[in-house]
Amino acid sequence: MNCLSFRRQLLVDPQGRQADLQAHAAQCAPCARALKRALAFEASLRAALQMDYGDNDADDAHREGESDDRGDADPPESVYCVNGC
Repeated sequence: MNCLSFRRQLLVDPQGRQADLQAHAAQCAPCARALKRALAFEASLRAALQMDYGDNDADDAHREGESDDRGDADPPESVYCVNGC
């Protein structure tokens, strides 16, 4: 595995093909640092997704089938219009 294929695999699935990634990282210090950063990011992302946010009125409304559209204004038409429509 070369650095380019390492970086591509790292972007696609940093935890997949771990043996290949580890083998290359053992030989290449810049890629080892990239792997360490990617795995730290994955861990922080996983932790953020597993956080318990406690009681929240918006969550309660969502669970009861209500929508919470308070203060959500529609975006201006220019957001949808691309070529002067």
